[in-house]
Amino acid sequence: MKDEFSLEARIYDKIWGQADYDSDVKFLDGLFKKHGCRRVIDVACGTGNHAVRLSKIGYEVTGVDVSPAMIERAKEKNRKAKVRFVQGDMKKLDKLALEDNGFDAAICLGVATCHLTMNSHVRSFLRVLHGLLRKNGLLVFDARNADKISEDYLNKLTVEHMVTEPELQLLLMAYSTRDSRDRNTIIWRPIYLMNENGKVGFQIGEHKLRWFRPSTLKELLTENGFEIIGYHAGPNKDMPEECEPATIWFVAVSK
Repeated sequence: MKDEFSLEARIYDKIWGQADYDSDVKFLDGLFKKHGCRRVIDVACGTGNHAVRLSKIGYEVTGVDVSPAMIERAKEKNRKAKVRFVQGDMKKLDKLALEDNGFDAAICLGVATCHLTMNSHVRSFLRVLHGLLRKNGLLVFDARNADKISEDYLNKLTVEHMVTEPELQLLLMAYSTRDSRDRNTIIWRPIYLMNENGKVGFQIGEHKLRWFRPSTLKELLTENGFEIIGYHAGPNKDMPEECEPATIWFVAVSK
């Protein structure tokens, strides 16, 4: 199977890997201690930035990602941590040969839920996770808020990231449009222009990324055996429902 994220894996930590993972993990650690969690599954773990940090503070972590290249990058960081990394599609978690069940917690961060472009994908994702979690197990994930899609971002060429290092110069641009069949799904077309160790490269990609109405996710969580216990603007940021940001963190328990 072709790895559509092979380029992103090579440059991930130069761009998206600059997020504040330490704050995320501090928030997760507080939740996990409160709910007695020790065994954690990190779905769509990418290059392992959450998984490795959680392992280093004592959690037993299994990281899952669809991209072999992402998994390889994650394993490179795993010298001192003890994370089990497994290749697998978040849309087909039931196909994974996981010997473990009864996880205490599941996380899916970095708005990886945007790849669940159909409600059937979300239902399968939640149903399988519900089966992997023990009773009252914790689920923490974030999602893009469809009510906050900016029209100023669409139908124009934008500069998203730049990297200027001796070994790597990278310009990431993008052209994004709404999917004609679903206004809450954005077709993101990244354009990579890069000079890596003297080799100039150019690549254009395309990914469908779904933004969710919060009410839809709430209904799907309830429908698939979860109870929402937290609703956040980010780690440690409680919020009233009338003040919804572009990215929302959900905390739920399996019932």
